[in-house]
Amino acid sequence: MPKQVVLALGSNLGNRRNWIVQALARISKNKGIKLVNVSGIYESKALTLAGVDSTKPKYLNCVAQIETDLKPEELLIVLQGIEHELGRKRKERWGDRNIDIDIIDYDKIKYTSSTLSLPHPQAQHRSFVIVPWFEMDEWAELPGVGTLEKLAYVYIDQVKLK
Repeated sequence: MPKQVVLALGSNLGNRRNWIVQALARISKNKGIKLVNVSGIYESKALTLAGVDSTKPKYLNCVAQIETDLKPEELLIVLQGIEHELGRKRKERWGDRNIDIDIIDYDKIKYTSSTLSLPHPQAQHRSFVIVPWFEMDEWAELPGVGTLEKLAYVYIDQVKLK
């Protein structure tokens, strides 16, 4: 039975919208993945290891719901392959990037390995994940946190629908 997965996509370099659209197209063409739903695209300030940085290019972000039979690590490899195909360069942690694809929730499971933690450990603190996800699915729940409704209203002023 296919697993329900939530992905977050973001870009702050070049034609940001185009990078997101290309990534979604590649995700939807993958045999092991069915694209079910996509949020609107939101703009947010860059988040770095030091916090929000208004001097960096702003991000465009969206959230997508997929169904897949791939295991979490297999899905991660596919998504990182798509990032690589689109020219993603991993120079610095939380640095500028043309495309970023994160697994936020994988079928409500808790999972940790050396390369992946599920649900995404920072999701509840990211306006650019919570607001688009809530827009896409107002009944969504983040495991260990609960429904997104209260968080979405807290973060709504931090992102802008584009």
